Amino acid sequence: MKEMELFSVEAEQGILGAILIKPGIIPHVSGLIRPEDFYKQAHKVTFEIMQEMALQGESVDLVSLAERLRRVGMLEKVGGVAYVTNLGNVEATAAGVDGYCKTVQDYSRRRQLVALARQAMGEACDMGKRFEDAESSLQAAFMKGMQLAEHKGLYDAKALVFALQDDIDRRARGEHVGVKTGIRGIDAHIGGMEPGNLVIIAGRPSHGKSALACTVAVNAARAGKQVLWFTLEMDAVETARRIVSFLSGVDNKKIKAAALQGMTSDEWSRYITAYEKLAKMGLHVSDATNQTPLDIWRTAQGVKMAGGLDLVIVDYIGLMSAGSHKKENRVQEVSYITRMLKNMAQALQVPVLALSQLNRANDKEGRRPRLSDLRDSGSIEQDANVVMLIQRDAHLSDDGTIVYENAATLDIAKVRDGATGTVKLDFFPACSMFLDHVGR
Repeated sequence: MKEMELFSVEAEQGILGAILIKPGIIPHVSGLIRPEDFYKQAHKVTFEIMQEMALQGESVDLVSLAERLRRVGMLEKVGGVAYVTNLGNVEATAAGVDGYCKTVQDYSRRRQLVALARQAMGEACDMGKRFEDAESSLQAAFMKGMQLAEHKGLYDAKALVFALQDDIDRRARGEHVGVKTGIRGIDAHIGGMEPGNLVIIAGRPSHGKSALACTVAVNAARAGKQVLWFTLEMDAVETARRIVSFLSGVDNKKIKAAALQGMTSDEWSRYITAYEKLAKMGLHVSDATNQTPLDIWRTAQGVKMAGGLDLVIVDYIGLMSAGSHKKENRVQEVSYITRMLKNMAQALQVPVLALSQLNRANDKEGRRPRLSDLRDSGSIEQDANVVMLIQRDAHLSDDGTIVYENAATLDIAKVRDGATGTVKLDFFPACSMFLDHVGR
């Protein structure tokens, strides 16, 4: 078979046609294939547009699709109104979309194999390269190719009653809906992070936002939850080191030291035990930078389809990109990002915990942070179900450097279905760990 035949126009059209028949399958389809799996550029662009429309809560139909393509300057490039109309006439069924996706993905993988085979041939035939270097380059290419490749229901009054009763029955049986933070003081206020919720942790730099996210991630994973953690500020190795430090109680600096020097035999034993615990956790980490909401949504959908997903953590909003939705200013971009994160939480039916910066106003005015201090706030406060503001007191040392106290105040400033209030926490920076405050 020639390389030019490694695609199926019918299967690609079948996917797009099935979506037009039943737009609610977009999240499901997005877990099976990626835009780049489409061979035809017009189909790839159309699928991406459909995803964006679904994330933004827009109706995905022939008229709306054509209008969106026109607004982004792509309608004529994909073939005009006739192209969109033809998609509406495709003989496809929503029930058959899994088969269409399998066909498209199979062709996509075969094209990737062809590309890798070509690279292998080029590397092998390049006599100017050492064999070891060519082999290493080829292995890296293959490893790169091995990456992790819901429509809101309409309820009538009776269906609402049944849904509510089912929720009450599950709670009565002790089947908790959502994810606990594992910190009693926080959970007593918010009752856990429920599916579809956007939860914000905000604070100034060095006040412990990432460490609190680490605490929640590890606590959730230890409770048997499947967690996906986007560490946009740290790489995967640094994240793993923090987790092992948390689990073992061994200072992160000792784990980072060459050959783990300076550890006692007890610390070494605890480190090995923590290492083994981490290997068994349902924890996924993505350290890809400059992520857009669509990038995060696609990755999360893939993880959910592969083995389930209970919690998404994004560290942090300030490092996310609006991608092609670049706005006039950062406030508008952050508003777009938080709205998309909220939509993703609802579409995937998992809580999303996102970190955000606070501006310097509270430092300048010598007061505790408040909601109005959210940096580039836009719609953060509006979109979030829960907003928690973290603060650690500090003082100047003798040499003039700032020293932060190992205690924190968490102001639970917004809770849609819970109680606001203040929680005291004890912080152990050497292990990136927060615990409930122990009164002294």
